[in-house]
Amino acid sequence: MSAAPTTSHHIPTPATITTPISSATRVVSVRWIISARDDLVWFVGSVLSSYALLALYVTGLVPLIPMVAAWAILIDAPHLFGTFSRTYFDREERRVRRRLLFGSLLFFAIGPVMVAAGAAILFFLFAALWAYYHLVKQHYGFMVLYKKKNDDLAPPDNALDRAFLLLAFSYPFVAFIASDAEAAARIPAVLLGNLGLLATFLLGATILVTLAWLARQVQRAVRREPLDLPKYLLLAAAIPMHWVVLLTPMPHKPIAVVAILTIYHNLQYHRLIWFHNQKYARGDDSRSRYGGAELISRRLLYYVAFGVLFGLVYRLPRFYADSTVGQEAFVTQLVAAFLWGFAFIHYYLDSKIWRVRRDPSVGRALQMET
Repeated sequence: MSAAPTTSHHIPTPATITTPISSATRVVSVRWIISARDDLVWFVGSVLSSYALLALYVTGLVPLIPMVAAWAILIDAPHLFGTFSRTYFDREERRVRRRLLFGSLLFFAIGPVMVAAGAAILFFLFAALWAYYHLVKQHYGFMVLYKKKNDDLAPPDNALDRAFLLLAFSYPFVAFIASDAEAAARIPAVLLGNLGLLATFLLGATILVTLAWLARQVQRAVRREPLDLPKYLLLAAAIPMHWVVLLTPMPHKPIAVVAILTIYHNLQYHRLIWFHNQKYARGDDSRSRYGGAELISRRLLYYVAFGVLFGLVYRLPRFYADSTVGQEAFVTQLVAAFLWGFAFIHYYLDSKIWRVRRDPSVGRALQMET
């Protein structure tokens, strides 16, 4: 999920604000996207799922293949389906965003074309980089939702928050690639030489920006400007987890960290989608207006069942193809590259469909004004 920098991925309860009435005198602003309980469990506390998976794997309690397969089919692929549930299966979205949705199908062609052109290593590098960037953009998107909820939109804070978040996630990723032999083997040789230098530069920049960001929070407190507590909690959950996971030695790390990092992202996204999709339950005309999206979101059981079914259909062939990508197997590389199209569509649509300012219907579904 991503969001525009100045705006912004059960039955909902109203967001609450536990601050004094006067915005000029309040010290801490506490407004949630759904509710305190839901946000703390799903958007902040679900980071514990990544730590749990990390602990289970590095201690040898859970083998790599069963861990990755269960995560991919039961959790990750269904979160892609969550995007599809509110786009391709939504009759109204198909009408309003027809060009976007059907144009996005071209992503299925990118991988096979690059593989056929002999650029398979570049394609799979591109896919891995976009996948990680997508994780970072979702954290950024949640941060912006909290900023909007808590009226934390001063231009200097927007710029500093963005720089802090992007740098804090970039350094550990580059350091991981530079130090892990299996990860480095997936990088074209021409790009490997300066990775260590880039990691050093990013570490220095991260330290400087972090100090500036902390100084700004102290300044806000001294001036009695509202402190955006939900934003702080989100950053405190997401950033250290990425550093711990990406800098912890482990076997077959390039494969393992995908599941370990992404499960937090998945759970956040599932909850946001379910919250958003409650709009399909409102109104007597929902079934005729929204089509398949209304059926998928009618019951949580339906949403889960459709998601797992999609996971089986999508992930089983991709899991096989990905396992042979490093071999000289042209056909399996083509299949793997084609199946990446589902993820690419999810990444791309997520950058378009959560823009609260540009699409008031999203703001209403997420109850951003409450």
